[in-house]
Amino acid sequence: MKKHEEHEKDNSERWLLTYADLITLLMIFFVIMYAISNVDAQKYQEISQSLSGTLDPAGFGGGGSGGGGASSSSGIDISKALEDLESNQVDPELEAAAEEIKELLREKGLQDKVSVSVQERGVVVGLMNTVLFESGSAQIKPEAIPTLVAIGQIANGVHNYIRVEGNTDDVPMNTPQIPSNWELSVIRATEVLKLLITQSNVAPDKISAVGYGEFRPSVPNISAENRAKNRKVDIVILSDKLDKSESENADAPASDNE
Repeated sequence: MKKHEEHEKDNSERWLLTYADLITLLMIFFVIMYAISNVDAQKYQEISQSLSGTLDPAGFGGGGSGGGGASSSSGIDISKALEDLESNQVDPELEAAAEEIKELLREKGLQDKVSVSVQERGVVVGLMNTVLFESGSAQIKPEAIPTLVAIGQIANGVHNYIRVEGNTDDVPMNTPQIPSNWELSVIRATEVLKLLITQSNVAPDKISAVGYGEFRPSVPNISAENRAKNRKVDIVILSDKLDKSESENADAPASDNE
């Protein structure tokens, strides 16, 4: 009986799958190591380019299209992962400014009345209205001015734009001078803005003011304690991402109105 020869399948490229998975694991390891270290922007770019070239050396990524960016057999979009990592990095200059403001507040004994946090939108300095204003008033207390000026000087030392945000609780406001919480929040934010321009030497084209009224509360307005937390003015040193947006708007040519 004649034997039938068995034809073996060509498995010469199966090693590529194992290689890709191994490289993916190494990439994840290096990304984690990078995330917990302080790597400057130039070194980040070097790592990004190195990883992209290593993970897709011959155009295997991008679903075989030959130019869709680095990916792996595990379905991880390497380029997007690196972009997300970059966007989540906090500018050391912003972190330094936040620490300097915290130290200032500790010296003045205001750490319980003024909060400082580094968020996705930037360094947020939250000043409770009891520190800045009398109830229902938009005039800054004289004793609050030195602290505001010092905060403004620190913020002005950072290249990023500054935004002053006014907030209120949900208790209606209705006086001849200030008919609603909208006006109250805008006027208070504007008063802080004017002080930072005149006494902290912040350039007018580097700062803006907005008022949110009661419509962006930090906590639900369900108690007197929570309402007190929502009556505040935030001084925000914008993150690099928002700072670029502000810069693009500032550089955009004005339209001609005929």
